[in-house]
This record gives sequence, C-alpha cells and structure tokens, in this order.
Amino acid sequence: MKRDAYKFVERWETWKQNNFKSMKGIRRQDHALLIKFLKDMELGLNTPVGLNGKRSSGTLLNLSSHNLFFLRNFKKPLINLTKKDLHELQDKIDNGIIKKRNNQPFKQFGNYIKDFKVFWHWLQRTKKVKNDITIDISAKTSKPDWVYLDEEQIKKFFNKLNFDMRVICWFMYDSGARVTESNSLKVENFSNEFTQVDIPDEVSKTFGRTINLKICSQYLKEYVAEHKLQPSDYLFRKGLFGMNKYLKYWCGKIFGKDKVSSPKAKGLYGHFTLYDIRHNSSCYWLNRYPTHKGIMYRFGWKNADKIEYYSAFLGVQDELTDNDMVIGEDKNKIYKLEDSIKKLEKKNEEFGQTQDVLHNEFSLVLEMMAKGRKVTGIMKEQEKKIRARIREKGLAVALK
Repeated sequence: MKRDAYKFVERWETWKQNNFKSMKGIRRQDHALLIKFLKDMELGLNTPVGLNGKRSSGTLLNLSSHNLFFLRNFKKPLINLTKKDLHELQDKIDNGIIKKRNNQPFKQFGNYIKDFKVFWHWLQRTKKVKNDITIDISAKTSKPDWVYLDEEQIKKFFNKLNFDMRVICWFMYDSGARVTESNSLKVENFSNEFTQVDIPDEVSKTFGRTINLKICSQYLKEYVAEHKLQPSDYLFRKGLFGMNKYLKYWCGKIFGKDKVSSPKAKGLYGHFTLYDIRHNSSCYWLNRYPTHKGIMYRFGWKNADKIEYYSAFLGVQDELTDNDMVIGEDKNKIYKLEDSIKKLEKKNEEFGQTQDVLHNEFSLVLEMMAKGRKVTGIMKEQEKKIRARIREKGLAVALK
C-alpha cells in the first residue's frame, strides 16, 4: 500500500469541508462551476479521452488552488472570459504586477496555466462554454533547480550523517527509487540478503520493478537489526519534512548553504532534499549502465528524455575512441589480423634466437679455420651439422 507521505488525502478532505458549500472572494456561479468540476475529477467523470480515471488527492488539491487563483483575479464571470482576458492576466504575472500571497513572484506559473486548461476543457466538454480561450497560451515551465554533488561529495556528505539517515540516503542513491516509492517500502520488499528490492506496482508512480542493490546492502542489514524491524515494518521511520530539514542543514554546513552546486543544476547546497538524491543517483548510474534501457528500468522511466531531465549529463564525458568507429565486420577482420601478427612476432622471436646460436657456433668453426688450426674429424662433423641446421631453418644469410 502506498503511504500518504504528504497527507494529501487528509488535506483534501479538509479542503472539501471548508470550501464545498461556499467560498469567499469569488462569484457564486464561478464557485458552483469549480465545485462541479472538482467533483467530476474526483469521481473520474467527463475526463479527456485517453486520460480516464479518478484524480488523486494531490492532483485535486492543485486543481482547486490553482483555479481559485484565476477566479479571484479575473474581472468578469468565468463563462464570459475571452482570450484577451487570459493573456492580460498572464502578462501581469510575468511583469510582477500580480504576485503570490507571500509577495514573491511566480516562478512556475505554467503549472497554473496547465491546470486552468484542464478546467476550461472540462467546461467545453460539459457544454458550459464553446470557444477554447487557452489555445494560444503556453503552459511551459522551466526545469526546477536541484542540487548536484559529484561522487566524492556524496561520500563526504552521507558519511557525516547520523546512522539512520546515512542508510536512507545510501539506499535511495543506490536504488534510484522515487521519494514516495522509498517511503512506502517495507522490510518484506527486500530479498537475497538485502541485495534486491521489489517496488510493487501499487507503490510505483509508473511501473513495478525489481532492483539489484550494489552499495547499501550491508547498511540495510545493520539498520534492520539495530531497530529490530519486522517484515511488515516500513523502511522509513521518520517523516519526510523532518528528514529534508536535516539534509538541508548538513549539506549547507558542509559545502556552504548559499553556494550554487552546479551551473547546470543551479540548486543551492542549503536546499538539498531527498528529491535531489534521485537526481544524483541518475548521474551515478548513467556512467555505469551500458544501455539506456537498463537505467530507464531501474528508475521507472517510460521515456528516454527523463535521462537528460534528471542527470543533465553531469559527470558524463565523451569516451568515444577510434576503435568505436569500426563496424562489427571490420572489427573481426582487425582482430584476426592482430592475432596473426602476434603469432608471426612470436615465430620471428624464436627464429632470431635460433639464428644467434647457430651463427655463434658457425663463427667459432670459421675462426679456428682462419687461424690455420687443424680441424679434427669431430669438428668437421660439427660443421656439417651446423650447416644442415642452417639450411633447415633457411638461414642463408649465415652461410655467406
């Protein structure tokens, strides 16, 4: 069963109790349309083709808060809106005229646009409005900042943490599992002496998978033994908010909380959370998997573009060599040729050693003859043998 780490279900039920009957700051007819829309999304009614099914509590919370913002800032009723009204509102957001409740500018307003499009298209499907005023507006957002640590920094950081957090961090770095997946895992999901973890379908955001653990197995054994955890116990024993606060403090203290971790990642060291571990894990495993298929399975990705999104290819180098440019058929020819050359070099080495010995022996006989010494029958016989061996080996040069 998937744990509700961020208490979405509880928060959604509270929101319904407080806002379904009435709501301050918006027109009555707009409130009625918004509530009908949210009820349909909760039940899975009047959904887009291909996107059937009930919406989760987390999604419903976003749909409610984001669309409330629009309803409170439009100057006319929802069903009377035009393209110009929507684009003028976005222009005020972009120019900082309208800000968030904390008086900070919007950084990812595309998320609001996306949820308003969902609302407006529901209005079209249910015949409340006719024209699509969202067709020309973009819901594009910039990639959120994240904190990058290279492998040495990861070791330095994790090994400074208390034992429980060290185990959690090394597990997430090793497995590449999502925060929500990791938070929902139980001891019974581990097998083979904690060298494998099974992420069930009902826990995963995309698909279930079995992951081989290569770094954290011993840590996990000690962790489970120390806390006397049973198979039905969850691996995470603390809340996510508390763990994130702890990680932000220590990462900032070690590397400088206001320093930018990487020009590509852009995140400040003092903002490190559990979510950043998955980013850094993707960088680690990208350098070790021979194919994209393997890393996509490990991380639960259905699309290859997630590789760039999560890793930004940080820590990756161009390792292409001249040998990589040779096609398979040519490689086989080269390997055979290299093997033949090695064998020939070995024969030549043996040939050279034999040549040196025979040449020395024959030179001795010639030297004795040149000095006018008497060549005995034994030495003549030796000379014949040497000449025979030279001819056998083909050492014509030595006979000159």
